[in-house]
Amino acid sequence: MRVKEKDIPVFSIVTPSYNQGRFIEDTIKSVLAQAGEFYIDYVIMDGGSTDASVDIIMKYERLLREGKWPVRCLGIEYRWVSEKDGGQADAIEKGFARARGEIGVWLNSDDVFYSDRVFEAVARYFCGGDADLVIGDGTLIDRDGCQTGVHHTDRIDLRELIFLDYHILQPSAFLKTDYYRTVQFDKRLNYCFDADFFIRLIGGGIRYKKVADRFSSFRLYSETKTLSGREKSVAECMIIARKHTDDRALLAACKAYKYLSLVIKIKYARSTLARYGCFLARAVFYRLIAGAWGRR
Repeated sequence: MRVKEKDIPVFSIVTPSYNQGRFIEDTIKSVLAQAGEFYIDYVIMDGGSTDASVDIIMKYERLLREGKWPVRCLGIEYRWVSEKDGGQADAIEKGFARARGEIGVWLNSDDVFYSDRVFEAVARYFCGGDADLVIGDGTLIDRDGCQTGVHHTDRIDLRELIFLDYHILQPSAFLKTDYYRTVQFDKRLNYCFDADFFIRLIGGGIRYKKVADRFSSFRLYSETKTLSGREKSVAECMIIARKHTDDRALLAACKAYKYLSLVIKIKYARSTLARYGCFLARAVFYRLIAGAWGRR
């Protein structure tokens, strides 16, 4: 990367990875393909993979070094580590400790950016200096990269984040990198540490913007932590809820909603009636939670 000019943004992207040789090439390409007036600082934190991951990582290091990758931004710095770590959150923290840019995002090794103009759009939202966190939308894709759904929210509601459905698409959330060094992940959490992280940021009063642009594609398939650990995820959601209230009624409503939603999604996932049931349950529990929150 050449010397950075004043007022030109540098994006630091951290990819934590372990044995994701099937997907990591698409992830890397989606970062390196970004086009616009900015620099890219890309850090891959591999946890000591035993599959083809490291060979793929080294392939793109070589292509960049030999000038065989068509760089479409002002410059790319590409760095990687392959060593045992303490898990996903630990790898992300270590990655951002190495980061040199001022705008950061972590992109898991099975996710991709939505297009090659994502960073260009994000930079415009940050240029006014009135936001430290920019949250976009995205799509859901399957193991083959085919779109299966859209992730869209019009607003960020702290009560919903804490007690109902976590609705920030993590790879679509771009944050000033200083926050990754000052706000630590809760290492008790394995499935929901990202939810807890953004809840604490927003609850702490961070300046943020919610925008309608699609920034990422989140891969959702049966082996992902999101789906394979749903029961454990519910337990971790309750840890997060207890951080924010000791109101027994509020916690009971939260727990009831989480488990009801889980049962519906597992047993009746393909039923249209079940989906409407989820919407109805959500509306009812939101009113209960909003009332209890208002009495705090």
